[in-house]
Amino acid sequence: VESPFVRDLFTSLNQNSYASSWSFMCRGCETETLAHFGSDNWCLTRSLGSYISSFLAEKFDNRQGRVVAYTDVGLILIYVVTNQSFYVANPVSRQCVEILPHIHAMERFWILGIVTRTENEVVLGYKVVLLNNFTSFLIYSSETGSWSLETVSFPFIFIAQEFNNPISLNGKLHWLAHNPEYKDFLVSFDFYANGDNKDSDRCRVTPFPDLDKTTKFKRACTTCQGFLMYINIVSIAKVDKLCVWRLEREGWQLVSEISTGFITPGFDYIPLGMNPFDDKLVYFWRGNMQGQDLLSINLHNGEFIVHEELERSSDGRVLSSVGGPREIEYIRESYYSSFVLPRWLHPFPN
Repeated sequence: VESPFVRDLFTSLNQNSYASSWSFMCRGCETETLAHFGSDNWCLTRSLGSYISSFLAEKFDNRQGRVVAYTDVGLILIYVVTNQSFYVANPVSRQCVEILPHIHAMERFWILGIVTRTENEVVLGYKVVLLNNFTSFLIYSSETGSWSLETVSFPFIFIAQEFNNPISLNGKLHWLAHNPEYKDFLVSFDFYANGDNKDSDRCRVTPFPDLDKTTKFKRACTTCQGFLMYINIVSIAKVDKLCVWRLEREGWQLVSEISTGFITPGFDYIPLGMNPFDDKLVYFWRGNMQGQDLLSINLHNGEFIVHEELERSSDGRVLSSVGGPREIEYIRESYYSSFVLPRWLHPFPN
């Protein structure tokens, strides 16, 4: 059943009915804000966040293990401060690989995340990426089983880079940066590009498309159907519109723009991201000391729904929104990562 033939046959016969389990995780507090599970190949009866929590409790004592990165292929990256070791794990299958620290890891570094090389949704390899003083990458490769130090020269001028929530997608890491004019742009670095390529070929810089507009939310990206997406409410000719862009080879492409008549001055929801498998659904979340609300907006018809804390559809799929921070300022400053399981339960390289 692990053969490519069976996998491809199953996928071709279940293209319309398939929907994998996925969640939005709040970075910093590492709580699950939204969960979608049930009626998939993994036969899950609870959310991915609960699998992560139980796995960490069983594997690490005294809460030593902390999730520092999520992926769309079922892998999480865990960091243990006490011995500075990393672990790559699938919290559902419980497969876990320990990565011993490099001697240079004792120096100051930023944990950028984990990138993967896949084929037909099967992980063939992965790299753990650290950034040291903006001058070099410290990279662990599953294919060599060792760390390497790689000098880097970023082909752009910046005054700050944000590493709170880099996004891993298709072998690349994406993160935010600011130029000397305090304009935001997106940095995309390909860690599986040909090693002979120059940094300027492996690194792409893309200014955000609404720099000349008034926006409601701080800039952050999400993923959907294998693309990097950017969502914001933008004031256009004094009219607020919910705009969604998709990152293409030639730059940002506007894929949706709808009026937001339901957005009032007191609208205090924040965007979580897009449904990883459905490009018409965007989710917003609001939390305070009185309670929490999950809001979805249909980009095709502008309809919005305030969801219950737990909803079950006729096909057995569950949509749950039960976690996340409640302090308003913390909510606004938080970042949210999507964590997605692949279609197939397949071991990753160890």
